[in-house]
Amino acid sequence: MRKGLVIFIIFISLNLWGTVGFVVNSGSETLSRIDFETGDVEEVFCVLGSIPNRVELTDEFAYIVNSGDNSIQKVNINTGSTITNIYIENSSNPYDIIIDENYAYVTGGMINKVYKINLDTDSVESSISVGGNPAGMAILDGKLFVGNTDYGTGYSNCSVSVIDLLTFSVEVTIPTEVNPQFLSAINGNIHVSCGGDWVAIFGKICIINPESNVVTNTLDIGGVTSNFALMQNNTVYVADGSSSSLYAYDADTFEIYHDSSNPFSPGGTMVTSNNDNLFVLGGQWGQNFTVKVFDINENLLSEYTVGLYSTDIKLVSEIVAVDDDLLLKPDYNLTNYPNPFNPTTTISFSVTQNSDFVNLEVYNLKGQKVKNLSPSLCHLEFIEGRGETKFSIVWNGTDDNNQLISSGVYFFKLKVNGEEKAVRKCVLLK
Repeated sequence: MRKGLVIFIIFISLNLWGTVGFVVNSGSETLSRIDFETGDVEEVFCVLGSIPNRVELTDEFAYIVNSGDNSIQKVNINTGSTITNIYIENSSNPYDIIIDENYAYVTGGMINKVYKINLDTDSVESSISVGGNPAGMAILDGKLFVGNTDYGTGYSNCSVSVIDLLTFSVEVTIPTEVNPQFLSAINGNIHVSCGGDWVAIFGKICIINPESNVVTNTLDIGGVTSNFALMQNNTVYVADGSSSSLYAYDADTFEIYHDSSNPFSPGGTMVTSNNDNLFVLGGQWGQNFTVKVFDINENLLSEYTVGLYSTDIKLVSEIVAVDDDLLLKPDYNLTNYPNPFNPTTTISFSVTQNSDFVNLEVYNLKGQKVKNLSPSLCHLEFIEGRGETKFSIVWNGTDDNNQLISSGVYFFKLKVNGEEKAVRKCVLLK
Protein backbone atom coordinates (compact mmCIF):
# COMPACT_ATOMS: atom_id res chain seq x y z
CA MET A 1 0.00 0.00 0.00
CA ARG A 2 1.39 3.39 -0.97
CA LYS A 3 2.15 5.59 2.05
CA GLY A 4 0.65 8.97 2.78
CA LEU A 5 -2.42 8.92 0.52
CA VAL A 6 -4.86 9.53 3.38
CA ILE A 7 -4.04 13.05 4.54
CA PHE A 8 -5.91 16.12 5.70
CA ILE A 9 -7.41 18.15 2.87
CA ILE A 10 -5.39 21.21 3.89
CA PHE A 11 -2.18 19.57 2.67
CA ILE A 12 -3.60 19.15 -0.83
CA SER A 13 -3.28 22.88 -1.43
CA LEU A 14 -0.17 24.59 -2.67
CA ASN A 15 2.30 25.10 0.18
CA LEU A 16 4.84 27.43 -1.38
CA TRP A 17 5.12 30.35 1.04
CA GLY A 18 8.53 31.90 0.56
CA THR A 19 9.70 29.30 -1.98
CA VAL A 20 11.88 30.62 -4.80
CA GLY A 21 13.23 28.51 -7.65
CA PHE A 22 16.25 29.01 -9.90
CA VAL A 23 16.39 27.31 -13.30
CA VAL A 24 19.47 26.90 -15.50
CA ASN A 25 18.55 27.39 -19.17
CA SER A 26 21.39 25.85 -21.15
CA GLY A 27 19.94 26.79 -24.55
CA SER A 28 19.31 30.43 -23.59
CA GLU A 29 22.45 30.57 -21.40
CA THR A 30 20.39 32.30 -18.72
CA LEU A 31 19.25 31.75 -15.14
CA SER A 32 15.51 32.09 -14.49
CA ARG A 33 14.01 33.00 -11.12
CA ILE A 34 10.51 31.91 -10.08
CA ASP A 35 8.74 33.27 -7.00
CA PHE A 36 6.26 30.46 -6.37
CA GLU A 37 4.44 32.49 -3.71
CA THR A 38 3.54 35.33 -6.09
CA GLY A 39 3.79 33.43 -9.39
CA ASP A 40 6.27 35.95 -10.81
CA VAL A 41 8.78 34.58 -13.34
CA GLU A 42 11.94 36.45 -14.28
CA GLU A 43 13.08 34.45 -17.28
CA VAL A 44 16.41 36.25 -17.57
CA PHE A 45 17.42 36.83 -13.96
CA CYS A 46 21.07 36.49 -14.94
CA VAL A 47 23.05 35.97 -18.15
CA LEU A 48 25.25 32.87 -17.83
CA GLY A 49 28.42 31.64 -19.49
CA SER A 50 28.94 28.98 -22.15
CA ILE A 51 26.93 25.73 -21.83
CA PRO A 52 25.57 26.22 -18.29
CA ASN A 53 24.70 22.90 -16.72
CA ARG A 54 24.02 22.61 -12.97
CA VAL A 55 23.38 25.03 -10.11
CA GLU A 56 23.83 24.87 -6.34
CA LEU A 57 22.45 27.44 -3.89
CA THR A 58 23.40 28.98 -0.57
CA ASP A 59 21.48 31.62 1.38
CA GLU A 60 23.22 34.35 -0.61
CA PHE A 61 24.58 32.95 -3.85
CA ALA A 62 23.89 30.68 -6.80
CA TYR A 63 26.89 28.77 -8.14
CA ILE A 64 26.37 27.77 -11.78
CA VAL A 65 28.53 25.24 -13.61
CA ASN A 66 29.45 26.65 -17.03
CA SER A 67 30.78 23.54 -18.75
CA GLY A 68 31.94 25.32 -21.91
CA ASP A 69 33.87 27.94 -19.94
CA ASN A 70 35.42 25.46 -17.48
CA SER A 71 34.25 27.71 -14.67
CA ILE A 72 31.79 28.24 -11.84
CA GLN A 73 29.78 31.48 -12.02
CA LYS A 74 28.92 32.99 -8.63
CA VAL A 75 25.67 35.00 -8.71
CA ASN A 76 23.90 37.05 -6.04
CA ILE A 77 20.47 35.43 -5.63
CA ASN A 78 18.84 38.72 -4.67
CA THR A 79 20.10 40.94 -7.48
CA GLY A 80 21.16 38.53 -10.26
CA SER A 81 24.55 40.21 -10.50
CA THR A 82 27.63 38.06 -11.19
CA ILE A 83 30.15 38.31 -8.36
CA THR A 84 32.98 36.32 -9.95
CA ASN A 85 33.85 33.34 -12.15
CA ILE A 86 35.90 30.58 -10.53
CA TYR A 87 38.13 28.96 -13.12
CA ILE A 88 38.54 25.16 -12.86
CA GLU A 89 41.01 23.72 -15.39
CA ASN A 90 41.48 23.63 -19.16
CA SER A 91 39.32 20.99 -20.87
CA SER A 92 37.91 19.85 -17.53
CA ASN A 93 34.29 20.21 -18.73
CA PRO A 94 32.85 20.63 -15.21
CA TYR A 95 29.50 18.89 -14.81
CA ASP A 96 28.05 18.89 -11.30
CA ILE A 97 28.50 20.91 -8.11
CA ILE A 98 27.65 20.20 -4.48
CA ILE A 99 28.28 22.39 -1.43
CA ASP A 100 29.21 21.32 2.09
CA GLU A 101 29.88 24.06 4.65
CA ASN A 102 32.48 26.45 3.17
CA TYR A 103 33.51 24.19 0.31
CA ALA A 104 32.11 23.30 -3.09
CA TYR A 105 32.99 20.12 -4.94
CA VAL A 106 32.89 20.00 -8.74
CA THR A 107 33.28 17.04 -11.08
CA GLY A 108 35.52 17.41 -14.14
CA GLY A 109 33.73 15.21 -16.65
CA MET A 110 36.48 15.08 -19.27
CA ILE A 111 39.51 15.03 -17.00
CA ASN A 112 38.38 12.43 -14.42
CA LYS A 113 38.82 14.64 -11.36
CA VAL A 114 36.90 16.14 -8.46
CA TYR A 115 37.83 19.71 -7.52
CA LYS A 116 37.62 21.21 -4.03
CA ILE A 117 36.75 24.92 -4.06
CA ASN A 118 37.19 27.19 -1.06
CA LEU A 119 34.11 29.44 -1.03
CA ASP A 120 35.79 31.97 1.25
CA THR A 121 38.46 32.68 -1.34
CA ASP A 122 36.50 31.58 -4.46
CA SER A 123 39.42 29.48 -5.66
CA VAL A 124 40.26 25.84 -6.35
CA GLU A 125 42.11 24.50 -3.32
CA SER A 126 42.88 20.97 -4.51
CA SER A 127 41.76 18.15 -6.80
CA ILE A 128 41.70 14.37 -6.80
CA SER A 129 41.49 11.71 -9.51
CA VAL A 130 38.44 9.43 -9.59
CA GLY A 131 36.91 7.11 -12.19
CA GLY A 132 36.06 7.80 -15.82
CA ASN A 133 33.88 10.79 -16.70
CA PRO A 134 32.54 11.67 -13.22
CA ALA A 135 29.10 13.27 -13.11
CA GLY A 136 26.70 13.59 -10.14
CA MET A 137 27.57 13.58 -6.44
CA ALA A 138 26.05 13.17 -2.97
CA ILE A 139 27.38 13.81 0.54
CA LEU A 140 26.61 11.68 3.61
CA ASP A 141 28.39 11.46 6.99
CA GLY A 142 31.54 13.23 5.88
CA LYS A 143 31.87 11.20 2.69
CA LEU A 144 31.53 12.39 -0.90
CA PHE A 145 30.04 9.83 -3.31
CA VAL A 146 30.89 10.43 -6.98
CA GLY A 147 29.24 8.70 -9.94
CA ASN A 148 31.80 7.64 -12.58
CA THR A 149 29.80 7.21 -15.80
CA ASP A 150 32.80 6.12 -17.90
CA TYR A 151 30.92 6.97 -21.11
CA GLY A 152 34.23 7.64 -22.84
CA THR A 153 34.96 3.90 -22.98
CA GLY A 154 31.39 2.83 -23.69
CA TYR A 155 30.39 2.56 -20.00
CA SER A 156 32.83 -0.30 -19.50
CA ASN A 157 33.81 0.51 -15.92
CA CYS A 158 30.90 2.30 -14.22
CA SER A 159 31.34 2.93 -10.50
CA VAL A 160 30.96 5.22 -7.49
CA SER A 161 34.06 6.66 -5.83
CA VAL A 162 33.84 7.26 -2.07
CA ILE A 163 35.94 10.23 -0.90
CA ASP A 164 36.74 11.01 2.73
CA LEU A 165 36.20 14.77 2.91
CA LEU A 166 38.48 15.17 5.93
CA THR A 167 41.53 13.74 4.14
CA PHE A 168 40.18 14.35 0.62
CA SER A 169 41.25 10.91 -0.50
CA VAL A 170 39.43 8.03 -2.22
CA GLU A 171 38.54 5.28 0.23
CA VAL A 172 36.90 2.78 -2.06
CA THR A 173 35.37 2.37 -5.52
CA ILE A 174 32.00 0.60 -5.81
CA PRO A 175 30.91 -1.04 -9.10
CA THR A 176 27.42 -0.01 -10.30
CA GLU A 177 25.01 -0.46 -13.18
CA VAL A 178 25.49 1.46 -16.43
CA ASN A 179 25.84 5.28 -16.38
CA PRO A 180 25.63 6.35 -12.68
CA GLN A 181 24.87 9.97 -13.52
CA PHE A 182 22.85 11.22 -10.51
CA LEU A 183 23.22 10.50 -6.80
CA SER A 184 21.26 11.47 -3.68
CA ALA A 185 21.56 10.79 0.06
CA ILE A 186 18.11 9.53 1.13
CA ASN A 187 17.18 8.08 4.55
CA GLY A 188 20.73 6.98 5.36
CA ASN A 189 21.47 5.38 1.99
CA ILE A 190 23.00 6.60 -1.26
CA HIS A 191 20.61 6.29 -4.19
CA VAL A 192 22.34 6.10 -7.57
CA SER A 193 20.45 6.74 -10.81
CA CYS A 194 22.07 4.63 -13.54
CA GLY A 195 20.47 5.89 -16.74
CA GLY A 196 21.64 3.17 -19.14
CA ASP A 197 23.11 3.75 -22.58
CA TRP A 198 20.04 5.47 -24.15
CA VAL A 199 19.72 2.60 -26.66
CA ALA A 200 19.57 -0.96 -25.37
CA ILE A 201 20.34 -0.74 -21.64
CA PHE A 202 17.60 0.85 -19.54
CA GLY A 203 17.63 2.78 -16.29
CA LYS A 204 18.17 1.23 -12.88
CA ILE A 205 18.48 2.59 -9.34
CA CYS A 206 21.30 1.24 -7.19
CA ILE A 207 20.99 1.55 -3.40
CA ILE A 208 24.37 1.77 -1.65
CA ASN A 209 24.77 1.05 2.07
CA PRO A 210 27.36 3.65 3.19
CA GLU A 211 28.57 1.46 6.06
CA SER A 212 29.40 -1.59 3.97
CA ASN A 213 30.02 0.35 0.73
CA VAL A 214 28.14 -2.22 -1.33
CA VAL A 215 25.04 -2.11 -3.53
CA THR A 216 22.29 -3.74 -1.46
CA ASN A 217 19.33 -3.25 -3.83
CA THR A 218 18.85 -2.64 -7.56
CA LEU A 219 15.51 -1.32 -8.86
CA ASP A 220 14.57 -2.02 -12.48
CA ILE A 221 12.87 1.27 -13.34
CA GLY A 222 13.44 1.43 -17.08
CA GLY A 223 13.66 4.48 -19.31
CA VAL A 224 16.58 6.88 -18.95
CA THR A 225 16.55 7.60 -15.21
CA SER A 226 17.65 11.08 -14.15
CA ASN A 227 17.74 12.83 -10.75
CA PHE A 228 15.74 12.39 -7.51
CA ALA A 229 13.20 14.27 -5.38
CA LEU A 230 12.04 13.02 -1.95
CA MET A 231 8.52 13.87 -0.75
CA GLN A 232 7.28 14.00 2.85
CA ASN A 233 5.27 10.78 2.34
CA ASN A 234 8.60 8.98 1.71
CA THR A 235 8.06 8.72 -2.01
CA VAL A 236 11.11 9.20 -4.21
CA TYR A 237 10.39 10.63 -7.66
CA VAL A 238 12.87 10.08 -10.48
CA ALA A 239 13.01 12.21 -13.62
CA ASP A 240 13.67 10.84 -17.09
CA GLY A 241 16.44 12.08 -19.37
CA SER A 242 14.16 11.97 -22.39
CA SER A 243 11.53 14.07 -20.56
CA SER A 244 8.88 11.49 -21.40
CA SER A 245 8.11 10.01 -17.98
CA LEU A 246 8.42 10.25 -14.21
CA TYR A 247 9.09 7.28 -11.96
CA ALA A 248 8.51 6.73 -8.24
CA TYR A 249 9.27 4.28 -5.44
CA ASP A 250 9.24 4.03 -1.64
CA ALA A 251 12.44 5.34 -0.04
CA ASP A 252 12.60 2.57 2.59
CA THR A 253 10.87 -0.53 1.19
CA PHE A 254 11.88 0.24 -2.44
CA GLU A 255 8.39 -0.73 -3.61
CA ILE A 256 8.04 0.70 -7.14
CA TYR A 257 4.97 2.87 -7.76
CA HIS A 258 5.81 4.11 -11.26
CA ASP A 259 8.23 2.46 -13.67
CA SER A 260 8.55 2.58 -17.45
CA SER A 261 5.51 0.32 -17.83
CA ASN A 262 3.42 2.53 -15.55
CA PRO A 263 4.95 6.03 -15.57
CA PHE A 264 3.60 9.19 -14.01
CA SER A 265 2.54 10.87 -17.24
CA PRO A 266 3.92 14.44 -16.99
CA GLY A 267 7.49 13.77 -18.03
CA GLY A 268 10.44 15.83 -16.89
CA THR A 269 14.22 15.80 -17.22
CA MET A 270 14.82 17.11 -13.66
CA VAL A 271 12.81 17.11 -10.44
CA THR A 272 13.05 18.68 -7.00
CA SER A 273 10.76 19.13 -4.00
CA ASN A 274 10.11 21.15 -0.87
CA ASN A 275 8.66 18.05 0.86
CA ASP A 276 5.04 19.15 0.25
CA ASN A 277 5.23 19.80 -3.48
CA LEU A 278 6.94 18.21 -6.47
CA PHE A 279 8.56 20.48 -9.06
CA VAL A 280 9.05 18.98 -12.53
CA LEU A 281 11.30 20.62 -15.12
CA GLY A 282 10.78 19.42 -18.67
CA GLY A 283 10.30 20.27 -22.31
CA GLN A 284 11.46 19.62 -25.85
CA TRP A 285 14.71 20.60 -27.53
CA GLY A 286 14.49 24.01 -29.23
CA GLN A 287 11.56 25.16 -27.10
CA ASN A 288 11.13 26.98 -23.82
CA PHE A 289 10.91 24.50 -20.95
CA THR A 290 8.28 24.55 -18.22
CA VAL A 291 8.20 23.97 -14.48
CA LYS A 292 5.11 22.09 -13.32
CA VAL A 293 4.17 21.95 -9.64
CA PHE A 294 2.26 18.99 -8.18
CA ASP A 295 0.88 18.31 -4.72
CA ILE A 296 1.59 15.15 -2.77
CA ASN A 297 -1.29 13.35 -4.52
CA GLU A 298 0.11 14.10 -7.99
CA ASN A 299 -2.42 16.82 -8.78
CA LEU A 300 -1.15 19.57 -11.07
CA LEU A 301 -1.26 22.92 -9.25
CA SER A 302 0.56 25.39 -11.46
CA GLU A 303 2.88 25.73 -14.45
CA TYR A 304 5.58 28.26 -15.36
CA THR A 305 7.54 28.92 -18.56
CA VAL A 306 11.30 29.42 -18.34
CA GLY A 307 14.09 29.45 -20.97
CA LEU A 308 15.40 27.19 -23.72
CA TYR A 309 16.60 23.66 -22.96
CA SER A 310 16.70 23.90 -19.18
CA THR A 311 19.06 21.52 -17.38
CA ASP A 312 18.61 22.09 -13.64
CA ILE A 313 16.27 23.50 -10.99
CA LYS A 314 16.98 24.25 -7.33
CA LEU A 315 14.90 25.85 -4.57
CA VAL A 316 15.48 28.15 -1.64
CA SER A 317 12.89 28.23 1.13
CA GLU A 318 13.21 31.95 1.78
CA ILE A 319 15.04 35.00 0.50
CA VAL A 320 17.75 36.61 2.61
CA ALA A 321 16.43 39.54 4.67
CA VAL A 322 16.98 43.00 3.22
CA ASP A 323 18.43 45.83 5.34
CA ASP A 324 15.81 48.16 6.78
CA ASP A 325 17.21 51.20 4.97
CA LEU A 326 16.78 49.42 1.64
CA LEU A 327 13.13 48.76 2.43
CA LEU A 328 12.56 52.51 2.57
CA LYS A 329 13.60 52.93 -1.05
CA PRO A 330 10.87 52.86 -3.73
CA ASP A 331 10.17 49.54 -5.42
CA TYR A 332 10.11 50.39 -9.11
CA ASN A 333 8.95 46.90 -10.18
CA LEU A 334 10.77 47.11 -13.52
CA THR A 335 9.70 44.02 -15.46
CA ASN A 336 9.02 42.90 -19.00
CA TYR A 337 6.92 40.12 -20.47
CA PRO A 338 7.48 37.91 -22.35
CA ASN A 339 11.20 37.43 -21.78
CA PRO A 340 12.84 36.14 -23.96
CA PHE A 341 10.67 37.82 -26.59
CA ASN A 342 10.08 38.03 -30.35
CA PRO A 343 9.18 40.48 -31.75
CA THR A 344 7.60 42.59 -28.95
CA THR A 345 7.68 42.78 -25.16
CA THR A 346 5.70 44.87 -22.67
CA ILE A 347 7.81 46.80 -20.15
CA SER A 348 6.23 47.88 -16.86
CA PHE A 349 7.43 49.94 -13.90
CA SER A 350 6.02 52.14 -11.17
CA VAL A 351 7.18 55.43 -9.63
CA THR A 352 6.01 57.65 -6.79
CA GLN A 353 4.06 60.84 -7.42
CA ASN A 354 7.02 63.05 -6.48
CA SER A 355 9.15 61.61 -9.33
CA ASP A 356 9.28 64.62 -11.66
CA PHE A 357 11.42 63.25 -14.49
CA VAL A 358 11.38 59.62 -15.64
CA ASN A 359 13.43 58.14 -18.47
CA LEU A 360 13.58 54.55 -19.79
CA GLU A 361 16.46 53.52 -22.06
CA VAL A 362 17.59 50.29 -23.77
CA TYR A 363 21.29 49.33 -23.90
CA ASN A 364 23.18 46.47 -25.54
CA LEU A 365 25.93 44.33 -23.94
CA LYS A 366 28.59 46.85 -25.05
CA GLY A 367 26.91 49.57 -23.03
CA GLN A 368 25.69 51.42 -26.14
CA LYS A 369 22.27 53.05 -25.95
CA VAL A 370 19.91 51.44 -28.45
CA LYS A 371 16.56 53.04 -27.77
CA ASN A 372 15.00 55.80 -25.69
CA LEU A 373 11.49 54.75 -24.68
CA SER A 374 9.67 57.94 -23.79
CA PRO A 375 7.33 57.57 -20.80
CA SER A 376 4.98 59.98 -22.60
CA LEU A 377 4.05 57.01 -24.79
CA CYS A 378 3.28 54.80 -21.80
CA HIS A 379 -0.09 53.65 -20.59
CA LEU A 380 -0.58 55.18 -17.11
CA GLU A 381 -2.42 53.79 -14.11
CA PHE A 382 -2.52 55.51 -10.71
CA ILE A 383 -2.37 53.01 -7.82
CA GLU A 384 -4.67 54.21 -5.03
CA GLY A 385 -3.35 54.02 -1.49
CA ARG A 386 0.29 53.68 -2.55
CA GLY A 387 0.89 57.05 -4.14
CA GLU A 388 2.37 55.38 -7.22
CA THR A 389 1.83 55.55 -10.95
CA LYS A 390 2.27 52.39 -12.99
CA PHE A 391 3.73 52.75 -16.48
CA SER A 392 3.62 50.16 -19.27
CA ILE A 393 4.95 50.41 -22.81
CA VAL A 394 5.39 47.97 -25.69
CA TRP A 395 8.84 47.80 -27.30
CA ASN A 396 8.98 46.32 -30.79
CA GLY A 397 12.71 45.51 -30.88
CA THR A 398 13.77 48.58 -32.88
CA ASP A 399 16.46 51.19 -32.24
CA ASP A 400 16.12 54.98 -32.23
CA ASN A 401 16.16 54.89 -36.05
CA ASN A 402 13.24 52.41 -36.02
CA GLN A 403 15.53 49.70 -37.42
CA LEU A 404 15.10 46.13 -36.16
CA ILE A 405 17.96 45.15 -33.85
CA SER A 406 19.69 41.75 -33.82
CA SER A 407 19.08 38.86 -31.43
CA GLY A 408 20.90 39.09 -28.12
CA VAL A 409 20.90 40.35 -24.55
CA TYR A 410 19.74 43.89 -23.79
CA PHE A 411 19.16 45.98 -20.67
CA PHE A 412 16.34 48.34 -19.72
CA LYS A 413 17.58 51.19 -17.50
CA LEU A 414 15.09 53.25 -15.53
CA LYS A 415 16.26 56.71 -14.51
CA VAL A 416 14.23 58.84 -12.09
CA ASN A 417 15.09 62.51 -11.54
CA GLY A 418 18.37 61.91 -13.38
CA GLU A 419 19.51 58.92 -11.28
CA GLU A 420 19.64 55.29 -12.42
CA LYS A 421 17.19 53.39 -10.20
CA ALA A 422 16.59 49.96 -11.77
CA VAL A 423 18.00 47.69 -14.47
CA ARG A 424 16.27 44.77 -16.17
CA LYS A 425 17.88 42.19 -18.48
CA CYS A 426 16.03 40.83 -21.49
CA VAL A 427 16.74 38.53 -24.42
CA LEU A 428 15.55 39.07 -27.99
CA LEU A 429 15.29 35.78 -29.87
CA LYS A 430 14.65 35.53 -33.60
